[in-house]
Amino acid sequence: MMRHGRLWVEGLRPRTLPASVAPVAVGAAAAWRLLTDMGSRVVAPPATGRSADSADAVLAWSAWPGATFRFFGAMVLCLAVALFLQIAVNFANDYSDGIRGTDGDRGGDESRSGKPQRLTASGLVEPQSVLLAAGVAAAVACVCGLAVAAVSHQYWIVLVGVCCLLAGWFYTGGSHPYGYAGWGEWFVFLFFGLVATLGTQFVIVHTVMIGHPSGFPDPGHALGVDWAGLLAAACSGWYAVLVLMVNNLRDVAEDEMSGKRTLAVRLGVSRARALLQFGTVGGAVATLPLAVTLWTPWGALIWLPLVPASVSTMRAVHAGDFPRSLGAAGRQLLLFAVVMVISAGCAAIAAF
Repeated sequence: MMRHGRLWVEGLRPRTLPASVAPVAVGAAAAWRLLTDMGSRVVAPPATGRSADSADAVLAWSAWPGATFRFFGAMVLCLAVALFLQIAVNFANDYSDGIRGTDGDRGGDESRSGKPQRLTASGLVEPQSVLLAAGVAAAVACVCGLAVAAVSHQYWIVLVGVCCLLAGWFYTGGSHPYGYAGWGEWFVFLFFGLVATLGTQFVIVHTVMIGHPSGFPDPGHALGVDWAGLLAAACSGWYAVLVLMVNNLRDVAEDEMSGKRTLAVRLGVSRARALLQFGTVGGAVATLPLAVTLWTPWGALIWLPLVPASVSTMRAVHAGDFPRSLGAAGRQLLLFAVVMVISAGCAAIAAF
């Protein structure tokens, strides 16, 4: 029983979960910055006998009754959606790769094989149980997604959630999974970068501004996203791609044998490793101007810890130590999120 419990925990693929947490944190930081820059002023209902345009009838958005609660409530819901979607995808991938035979060498313990043991491939868990776990996680994500639509009054966003579910399943599921054709990195960039980060920024901004009596104080930002959020989303997606590239580089031999044509298989080991190392450096470089933009000029100091984190990832990849490199890539993604949150937070504090 204890062994099965550990196996289920491994089935969650904890090292990949930063890819779902980080974009939401970055999107929340971008939302905070946008709310501050939108004019950062929300007109409070005037006291009896006082005009709405009097100086002390104006409050910063964070001081508006319930605004901070709505901000963090929407953020938590977005985090739950992203996290449970990631878990659902991980279980679905375990099921699909297991029944296809792609994970044929993942039945044994990681201490012997050097690769994480899989639920389905181990034979210790029924494939239908793994599929059921994926369905339960997806159902929880759907409930949280409906809550996100309700609190933001943006019900069309349910369609985005449906697209996320379909993308998660067809990564390795269905008769023509796109993850087997080398498209995995593109979809990760799209959904773990642009969709997750910009979606979080959009939802939080609209949720907060529901409390504004006349809508957005700055109609030019009524879209709920901005260029800084777009750049942050691109960086989030890029760091998530690095995590997938490490994973695919580790599995390149068996993927090639099983007919899984990932980007690493198509490029070959040497070029895939070179691209991964170049991407690690590129991600850190691209983050610098974003950090400085969020908190000028002090964001550069917050950015500095990304340098040793990037070096650690590159060294692990060069040495072929994939368990360490996968953890390092995940930490690098989380550290990027921390840099964004601290930079945006400090800038907001300085503005007041």
